[in-house]
Amino acid sequence: MTQRRSLTAVVIGMLALAGCSSGSSSGGGTPPAAQGLAPAPAPIYSPGDTFVYDDGGTVTTERVVSTSPDRVVWTNDSGLIWTKDAAVVTPPLMWSDDPELGRGRQTIIGSPHQLFPLQEGNVIAYSVRGSSENAPAGWQDEHRCVVAGQQSVEVKAGRYDTFRIDCQRKDYRDSYYYSPTVQNYVLREREFANRKNRKELVSADLVTNRAGSQPAAAPTPPVEAAPMTAPHAPMPAIGEDGMMKPEPGMMQPGEAIVTGTLVSRLENVVTRLEKLAGMEQGGDGKPMAKANAVPAATGAGGNWAVHLASYRSQKAAADGWKTLQRQFPQLKDKTMRTSEFDSGRGRGTYTRLLAAGFASEAAAKDFCRPLVGKGQFCQAKGPLP
Repeated sequence: MTQRRSLTAVVIGMLALAGCSSGSSSGGGTPPAAQGLAPAPAPIYSPGDTFVYDDGGTVTTERVVSTSPDRVVWTNDSGLIWTKDAAVVTPPLMWSDDPELGRGRQTIIGSPHQLFPLQEGNVIAYSVRGSSENAPAGWQDEHRCVVAGQQSVEVKAGRYDTFRIDCQRKDYRDSYYYSPTVQNYVLREREFANRKNRKELVSADLVTNRAGSQPAAAPTPPVEAAPMTAPHAPMPAIGEDGMMKPEPGMMQPGEAIVTGTLVSRLENVVTRLEKLAGMEQGGDGKPMAKANAVPAATGAGGNWAVHLASYRSQKAAADGWKTLQRQFPQLKDKTMRTSEFDSGRGRGTYTRLLAAGFASEAAAKDFCRPLVGKGQFCQAKGPLP
């Protein structure tokens, strides 16, 4: 009974939040409400479906590469590859590369497909557990989504009647405007703590016109993707049949998670928890380095650094710094720096861990070589502000 009351409170709160910002997509005033949309089943994607979006001023093309009963493989004009289910609002289950995180996987615990068929008041709650090459300790987040109602929105591709779906997690809030005609969202509005992002449809090209001819959606079992194991494995490749090829070093569902490489990394994370309690936030919201940290003797005051890992929080980054200092004594006289970045594609914000104090890019790269030789991610970054 307590859990049911708690879920009811969450739904009421999210519906109230949706009502407070219902005019955000029209550029002022309340947009006209959509009328008469029938409950919409989950989208049906086909290889070759292409969607062009304006994502905060950057135009990007996303294309369906292949499909299976519970997976959709996507690519974009930058060559990135990622795998999702068809629930629209869920994050990627696997991605080929990321400038900060590298390759990674996520597991969805729950049944997000129960959001369909879309109709006002539908609610889902699920967990996401993931790991990546440069964040081997992983992360876990809770997601909640509610169908807030029907709404007519205007984007660069035109005006569409949509279902608005509001999704909340600890570090950001998404509003998806899903069009049954387009078989995808035509607008995604994302709100972080101190900034907003708007991703709107510019054009869509469906291989077949299947909107309106779909059967009613039925609840499906939970979808899970195997967690990632050994880092630095080759990126996924697309075969001649359009399907993603099996990946060496990546575990398949049902296999044991523990491997020698991952165990070694996790043991390092557990054992290197000491020293660095002075992390604070500056008045401008940017992380500050520990007050008693000493720059490297060589290149002291230099504005180059090395990127060592990425974490989900400042605390995790501080713990990771202690761990890395234990594993690599050459970090003892380096200055810790951090910065936040948005990894994109629905994965939220991360904290980048840097060791600063190098006089040049060459000095930073020289420092990285022995660390990389021991399997540690290390990349020169700079010049720092």
